[in-house]
Amino acid sequence: MKISMNLKHNIIKVGLGTYVLFLMLLNVSCSERIKIVGEDTSYQEYLFKKTLETSQLAVSVVASNLDYPWDLCWDNFEENILWFTEIKGTVNQLNTDTGKIKTLLRLEDVLVKKSYGLLGFAIHPNMKLHPYVFLHYTYSKNDGIRSKLVKYNYDNGGLVSPKTILEDIPGTTYHNGSRIVISKENKIFISLGDAGRKELAQNSSEMTGKVLRLNLDGTIPNDNPIKDSPVWSWGHRNPQGLVLANGILYSSEHGEANDDEMNVIEAGGNYGWPDVTGYCNEPYENSFCKDSIIVEPIKAWTPTIAPSGIAYYGSKTIPEWTNSILVGSLKGTSLRVLKLSVDGTSVEGETIAFNRQFGRIRDVISAPNGDVYLCTSNKDWHPRANPGFYSDTKLPMRNDDKIIRIHQAGKDLGNRLEEMKEKQTPLDKDTMVYKNGTVHNDGMFIYENYCASCHKADGSGAEGFFPPLTKTEGVADKDRLIRSVINGVSGPLEVKGISYNMDMPSFKFLTDKELADVLTYVRASFGNNSSGVTEEEVANYKSMLQN
Repeated sequence: MKISMNLKHNIIKVGLGTYVLFLMLLNVSCSERIKIVGEDTSYQEYLFKKTLETSQLAVSVVASNLDYPWDLCWDNFEENILWFTEIKGTVNQLNTDTGKIKTLLRLEDVLVKKSYGLLGFAIHPNMKLHPYVFLHYTYSKNDGIRSKLVKYNYDNGGLVSPKTILEDIPGTTYHNGSRIVISKENKIFISLGDAGRKELAQNSSEMTGKVLRLNLDGTIPNDNPIKDSPVWSWGHRNPQGLVLANGILYSSEHGEANDDEMNVIEAGGNYGWPDVTGYCNEPYENSFCKDSIIVEPIKAWTPTIAPSGIAYYGSKTIPEWTNSILVGSLKGTSLRVLKLSVDGTSVEGETIAFNRQFGRIRDVISAPNGDVYLCTSNKDWHPRANPGFYSDTKLPMRNDDKIIRIHQAGKDLGNRLEEMKEKQTPLDKDTMVYKNGTVHNDGMFIYENYCASCHKADGSGAEGFFPPLTKTEGVADKDRLIRSVINGVSGPLEVKGISYNMDMPSFKFLTDKELADVLTYVRASFGNNSSGVTEEEVANYKSMLQN
């Protein structure tokens, strides 16, 4: 809402005896959101409160209009300084008392486009003794994509003396990882994706699809599981979260079409990819699981949620979350809380704390005082211009991307803020009603959970990345469509004159009925007007594969 106020008529003298009359209007914009004026919070834009069992949480924006923030890290020397990176190659510090942002570094050789650029970032847990900052980012070499790990010294408020300690890591336009953790024992852990070459994840002589462990100078520790190798664990697809807590290293990992994972990373552990996704529970995984010792996840998600940054919450400030892993979700657009067992080796429960409130969440961190901060990733490589099941708002949102603060509200602030309006969770299939008022059908539900994140809710796809499903030969040809979703699609293809070269995973883990339902939905939607697919047709094709 805008309020216009006629302040006054001003008469300005121009030359001798000549006057010009003009009207000055002042437009005052009234935000629907509350700004609480106070010594420590005047710069924050408060959104709402959320009431838990005993806690009342206030939620505010502490930074906005950022360029794809990727990593958050608390300064261990000054508790009001939050470090954050942007994928374009900047390292920044946010003063959480004042809201002021200071840029410490702008990388000149970083290669940035959509999902690659400045990725993993960490500061040493004891900056007084070891004033080191570590960056992992992509760069160009011989017209190809590579990545490297670089150590900087933090001196007089700046980052100086860069030293490359690991380089020439194979990269591509996707699945580069990464996160970095520094242990108190002065060891570097860095998670790396398979760089689009999934067969290398099981090759222990390659760096991709691994968690690596190095000394601070980049040399290989003597007690690594493979002699003279930085490899700590393997069989990873695209680990997007990494945190060390109570001596346990946790990692979140993107699955392909099913089974996103939360893992406990063990020395010498094989996590199965590409032969196993999630648990060893599918017939086509049995032989590999018999021949190999696979470390199964402590939590898996199907449908996938694209878990990204994670944080251990050990504080008692928000007691409902104590001894939990906080998980930022990209596809799921939510902040999830995984309650851990006492020994931290299993998940006892999951709650969705904030669902579809902020868009895609790239990272989350717990502050020394028990507050929680997260950053959004709504302007990155996969915006949802067409809202779908996981997002009822176009992304990016106003003033994206942002850093959000979550903290105990206190009585005064809690009384001023409105309660958060809960939004429907993707798990509520039985109560789901679409915007046009129709109740879900099974094919639509499966499409929204497994297909819409790439092909979009309206089947329009993403040009150059994911092909459309609107009146295409691949949809009209029933046999080809069945074959594609069961076998997956790999390699370049052309749709409506546009080239695509992103792999589509196999969906053979779905039942015959689920496959028939979703294919029938696709062939009857998005301007298509083709006959349905039956369970028998799906079963016949699967039988042909087995024979």
